[in-house]
Amino acid sequence: MIKANILNIAKVLLFWILFEILMNGIGTLIPNSVNWLYGASIGGSVSIGLLGVTFLFLKYDKLNFVDMGLNFNAGSLIRLILSLVTGMTFFGCFYLVYLWLTPVIIVDIHVKSVINIILLSLLSLLMLAAMEEIAFRGYALKKLETIIGPRGAIYLTSLAFGLYHGFAFDSITGPAVWGLLYAVLAYWSKGLAVPIGFHAGANLIQALFGEKSRYADGIWAFDLADKITPFTVDQITPFLKIFLFVLGVLLVEIYLYQRKKSAS
Repeated sequence: MIKANILNIAKVLLFWILFEILMNGIGTLIPNSVNWLYGASIGGSVSIGLLGVTFLFLKYDKLNFVDMGLNFNAGSLIRLILSLVTGMTFFGCFYLVYLWLTPVIIVDIHVKSVINIILLSLLSLLMLAAMEEIAFRGYALKKLETIIGPRGAIYLTSLAFGLYHGFAFDSITGPAVWGLLYAVLAYWSKGLAVPIGFHAGANLIQALFGEKSRYADGIWAFDLADKITPFTVDQITPFLKIFLFVLGVLLVEIYLYQRKKSAS
C-alpha cells in the first residue's frame, strides 16, 4: 500500500513537471506580439500535449478518459456555455461591490471593435482555462484522491494551482481559493466542461477590464473618483477574499457531506 501511494505521488509530480516543461517550452517558441493569439496558442498547444500525457499515464494505469471525466459528449458544450455565463456573472458581482462601496469608477478605453475583442479574448481564455483545468483538475486530482481522499486532493491541488501562479501570499489568497471552486465543480459535474467554462468566464470579466493584458485586450478600465464612499479599495478587498475562501470551503464540505451521505 505504501509503495503504491509513493508511486502515485511520483506520477502526479511527474505529470506536473511535464506540464511545466510543455508550458515553458511551447511558450518560448510562440511569439507574443499578439496577446490573444499568444494565449490561444499556448493554451491550445499545452492542452493537446497534456491530453497526450494523460493518455499515456492512463494507459499505464489501465484506465481511460471516461474514468477521469475527460470524455466529451452532447451535453458538454451546453454545460460549458452555461458555466461560462455563470462564471462571468459571479466574478462580475465582485466588481459591482467595488463600484457600489468604493470610489472605483469604470472608464471606457474607446476601442475600435468591442465584438472582436470579446470573441478573441474568449478564445484565448477558454484555451488557457482548459490547459489549467486539465493540469490541476484532471489526472492529478483523481490520482491524489486515491492517496489522500477527495478532501485532501481538492485542497492540495488548489494549493498547487495557487503556487503555479507564483510563490507569493496573493497566490494563496487568490488563485488557490478559486481552485477550491473549480475542484468542486469538477467533482460535482463529473467532468471538466463546467470548471473550464466557469474559469474562462471569471477570467473574461477580468480581461475586459484590462487585468489579463498578457493574453487579452480590455475594453474598459478602472479609475478612482474623488467622492466619499463607505470603504476604500484596500478595505473591501480582504473582506471579499475572506468571503470567497469561506464560500470555497463551505462548498467543498457540502459536496463531501452529500457524497458521503449518498454512499451510505
